[in-house]
Amino acid sequence: MNEIDYRKKHRIQLIFNIILAIGLITCIFLIIFLNNTSSPLSPSEIFESAQYSVVELRSQLDSKVVSYGSAVFIEDDGTLVSNAHMVTYKEAGTYHLYEKYDIRFSYEKEYRSVSLVKYDLEQDISILMLNDLSDVKFRAINTADSSIIKSGDKVYAVGNALNHGIGITQGIVSLPQVNIEIEDNVRNVIQCDLIINEGNSGGALLNEDGALIGITTFRLKDSLGNVIYGVAFSIPINLVMEFLTK
Repeated sequence: MNEIDYRKKHRIQLIFNIILAIGLITCIFLIIFLNNTSSPLSPSEIFESAQYSVVELRSQLDSKVVSYGSAVFIEDDGTLVSNAHMVTYKEAGTYHLYEKYDIRFSYEKEYRSVSLVKYDLEQDISILMLNDLSDVKFRAINTADSSIIKSGDKVYAVGNALNHGIGITQGIVSLPQVNIEIEDNVRNVIQCDLIINEGNSGGALLNEDGALIGITTFRLKDSLGNVIYGVAFSIPINLVMEFLTK
C-alpha cells in the first residue's frame, strides 16, 4: 500500500470514528431528554399502581372494631407506615394502644394481621409489620424527596376514605412546609388544597409520578368545631424515613 492509499484509508477511518462518536453522543442526549420530559402518570395509572402499596388499616379493642384508616408499604420486608393516632386511642386524657391491628388490600375480602413496631405521638407516625409474607402480593411504594416539592405541584391522596375502600382524590400543594400547632404540639407538615376524610389517616400523598411524598395526618376545624374541608395536612416523607431508620 502506497502512502496516498494509506492516508486515504486513514481519513475514511477517522471520519467513520467521528460519525460513530456523534451518533453515540446524540443517543445519550436523546435518552436523557426523554427521561427528563416523560409525561406524568394519569390519575387512573397512579391509583392502579397504588393498589399494591396502600391498604386499609383496622384497629381493634377486644372484639369491637374501634377505628379504620390507612397504611402504606414502605419496605420490601413488609414494613408499613401509618399515623400514631391510628394505633392509639385517648381515654381520660391518656393514650392507650389498641389490642389488634389488621390490614386489607383493595382487591381482597379478608384482613391480614400486622404488628406494631413503634410510634411517635408528637410526629403522628407509626411503623407496623406484616406478620405473614406468604401468599401476598404487595409492593413497597417508591418515595421522592419531599424537600423539593413546590407550591402548585399536583398531588394525589390515596387511602381508605370514609372506610368505603381505597380511593383517590386530587389537589395541589398549597405550602410545601408549614408549622401547625395541634394538641399543644407544633408539627412541620405539607399543606394541600385537597379533600380527605377520616379514613385517609395514614394514607399516601403522591406526586405526579406516583411517588410517596407524604403521609396524610390531619385536618383542621373552625371555631365552632366543624371540619374545614379542602385543606389537608401530610407528614413529609423525609421526616417519616428519618423516624423509620432510627
